[in-house]
Amino acid sequence: MKKILILLILIPVSCVDRPKKALKNQRPQEVENAVDVVENFDNEIEAPAQKGNVDGAFKKELQKLPLKAVPITENTSFDSFIDEDDYKVINAKVLKLHKIYKNWSNPVQKFRAIVAYRLDLSKDFYTVVVTILQGEYIMETQLINYDLKGTIIASEMVAYDEITEGWTRSKSTITKETITYNYQYPVNEEQQTTSETHVVSIEPNGTLNRLGVDQIFYNLVIKALKLNRKELLPNLQVFKILPNSPNEAVVVIPEIASGSEEEHFLELNTHIAVVNLETKQITHQYFESAQTNGWISDAVQLREIKIDTAPYNVSKNTRAFGIRVYNYGASHANPYENETLSLFVKSNNTLKKILHNYTIIDYGGEWDTNCLGKFIRHNKTLIIAQEKTNEYYDITVKNKVKETNNFEDKNGDCDSKDVVTHLTSVLKFDGELYKELKTSQ
Repeated sequence: MKKILILLILIPVSCVDRPKKALKNQRPQEVENAVDVVENFDNEIEAPAQKGNVDGAFKKELQKLPLKAVPITENTSFDSFIDEDDYKVINAKVLKLHKIYKNWSNPVQKFRAIVAYRLDLSKDFYTVVVTILQGEYIMETQLINYDLKGTIIASEMVAYDEITEGWTRSKSTITKETITYNYQYPVNEEQQTTSETHVVSIEPNGTLNRLGVDQIFYNLVIKALKLNRKELLPNLQVFKILPNSPNEAVVVIPEIASGSEEEHFLELNTHIAVVNLETKQITHQYFESAQTNGWISDAVQLREIKIDTAPYNVSKNTRAFGIRVYNYGASHANPYENETLSLFVKSNNTLKKILHNYTIIDYGGEWDTNCLGKFIRHNKTLIIAQEKTNEYYDITVKNKVKETNNFEDKNGDCDSKDVVTHLTSVLKFDGELYKELKTSQ
């Protein structure tokens, strides 16, 4: 008798503890086969509900809903409902579905909530996934986040199905942080299909934010490289699709070097990745520390990083891409601008730098902030030549040098005179890097 009593005590504890361990590295489960990981709902909602007075009817409705574990694949469709028993009784009013569907009460629309479950995404909001039947031929599933009082924060469609002639289907993979939504539809009478994917971030406050392609791949690279977001500068991150390879893109993420966070002074490490847009994988990557990359922001500010996809065809079968770094000096009396170019090529699964911080724009000068002064600007254009050195084409550099002198004329008015000089130089590859030879006019 004692043994039986002990088993009865241990079973519910096991049911609660087991799923928490299983969530780590767990593959997305199909929603139809997902296990209800918590049977005693009261224990799950009491803690967060203490932060606010959750509506009693809303809480009661939540108690009826099974809890599913994430990650989970939501692909509910008409095939999920074979028997009448598959349809559940869902209180649409309490779940406030009329806030999402403005015509919910319209008898012509024939809206009906047919199944629902909840997800434990946060202790600061509740998440319900509910499937709605619209008439006889359209079905969609919504993920809805509610605040602790039961008010809707945000919603997002996570699955869709229709059985009309121009059918459309979709499904989503849901994690604690994102919804990855895949949408499939026919493109012609032969029922050939295409698909689109978008990603929605689930913010800590329960709001939902649809991510652009650039943000999706920023997140992918940051996660893959295990970077600390607190050490990143989102305003300097850049993303660009390669025009010669439209299924690939370059991602650049600067990272604050350890110990450099002084006032008005930053040193930045370089992270560059080439990503495959279809497989969402990093195919090539590059790292350079702040000790050698020259990415420093102090009195002269590092203002912008750009990806240069001009056709730098450095050999018959090799095309490089460039990273431009723009620096700006804010001194009014001593204006300064500088932009450097580095070139990279693919090498196995890494990137190799073949041109290091070559100055292509340089501007500076000094004046009395009234009139008198002298300024010099260098603007360089790179042209791929026909000659080769160490298997890479030489690069001809055309440098336009403009010297401006400000002076007062005989009437005391401020005037200026420009002198323009054209210089030519050559960059040759020494086996490791391109190096510049003597300049000529």
